[in-house]
Amino acid sequence: MKPSSGIPYDSIEMLFAFHVSEKARAKRDQYIMQFPQQLREAEKRSYTLEQAVKEILADVAEVAVLIKELES
Repeated sequence: MKPSSGIPYDSIEMLFAFHVSEKARAKRDQYIMQFPQQLREAEKRSYTLEQAVKEILADVAEVAVLIKELES
């Protein structure tokens, strides 16, 4: 099934996953960089990419709810 943009559905999913991954990496890097150099490795282990992805997806879900409320 193709949406109106002509891009296959699975490509849109891949694009979404890529953007979430990039945002999560940026969020994690920004968080880690606020610590002194000697503490960054420990913070990398404690603040995982999985945790950052979950936070990004929670933000996306919140925006989706707001959009849905505005449309109704």
